[in-house]
Amino acid sequence: MSATVFEENRTDDTEKERLATSMIEVAKLTRDLLAMHLATIALSPGEDDYMLALNPREPTDLGEAAEELGVHPTALAVSYDRLRVRNLVEIRGNMVLLTQSGMDTRSHISTVYRMVGEDIADRLSVDRIEVVRSAFDDVKRNMKQALRKAR
Repeated sequence: MSATVFEENRTDDTEKERLATSMIEVAKLTRDLLAMHLATIALSPGEDDYMLALNPREPTDLGEAAEELGVHPTALAVSYDRLRVRNLVEIRGNMVLLTQSGMDTRSHISTVYRMVGEDIADRLSVDRIEVVRSAFDDVKRNMKQALRKAR
């Protein structure tokens, strides 16, 4: 009887490893696809998040953006400084605001996301898309809970 329990655990561990491997592969492929599309608007992966963390109508506090993104304010300041050099943002003390060029670039990010979605969705039926999206919602929720526990 104990061999049966052991076998079940081994299968569970194997399935967990296969799930993790699949998720990592999907994450890498998605990142590569996103990077390819972001390059069309002169952004690198991650810079889309930095741009989206900024309020398009008023300056954003660097600390608030850092908290939203889950990064240290100093690291984020360095990233925003790179965007400043490219005339996408202005930095005024602890406040960051989008330039007109930054606002234009920010508005293109949703187009990039749609293009990534089209690249994926074009190969799936509408029913399958709903199943995949729902499964990803579950996985995302579980991963967030695991991260909260680990921190």
